[in-house]
Amino acid sequence: MDTERIYFQVRNLLDTLPDFYNLPGHDADQATWLARASVLVEQGGHPADAIAFVTAMDTIIGNTNISMHGMAVEKVRSILFRTLARLEATLPAGLQGSYIAAGNPFDALAAVARVFQSAKNSLLIVDPYADEKLLRDFLPLAPEHVQLQILSDAYYVKPSLKPAVERWTQQFSTRPLAARLTPPRLLHDRLIVVDDQQVWIVTQSFKDLAERAPASIARFEAEPATLKLESYRQMWSNANPI
Repeated sequence: MDTERIYFQVRNLLDTLPDFYNLPGHDADQATWLARASVLVEQGGHPADAIAFVTAMDTIIGNTNISMHGMAVEKVRSILFRTLARLEATLPAGLQGSYIAAGNPFDALAAVARVFQSAKNSLLIVDPYADEKLLRDFLPLAPEHVQLQILSDAYYVKPSLKPAVERWTQQFSTRPLAARLTPPRLLHDRLIVVDDQQVWIVTQSFKDLAERAPASIARFEAEPATLKLESYRQMWSNANPI
């Protein structure tokens, strides 16, 4: 399997990380997820990580000790993020994203800035849990005159978003902004869409980005990106303005 495809599959696994803490370790879906991850770490990671992943996987599935279970879950996360970073370093610049360690807020800001500043015409930010931090810390990183759009979820959105959007539009005439809400509980992804062409996935909400856990920002490969674009264009059209 080529490096690029392994990279996207590892990233997709991280995006669908099971809730190992609140589900039983023998859950079939968890075991399947772990097995797929194990194969990808073996193909794209360091040999020592491949061995350590198998050990952690067996602990998650077969050990009922809460402390050991928790350490094994964190080992799995750590190995997958390390594998993602290793693969990412071999990709062309246009496909590279960013791995952000927990507790590194400046790195999170810099990673978002690299994506935002590539925009020429528009930026669509999809975040079910959007709040004022998105406008305060991240939107100013976008170039002037780029059309800014925020798509959030009516159920999950934070109350601080609406007044922040109103004040932004009052103050920044060269930074046009529109914000809309989907019906409740419709959104799940956190995305950045650049110029209605490139789709980048963000593994955490902007309000929590890399604060307590590692995060990544990575570009979708072409075919899934096209499907995402069509879906979110429709969602934007049907969403209600804030």
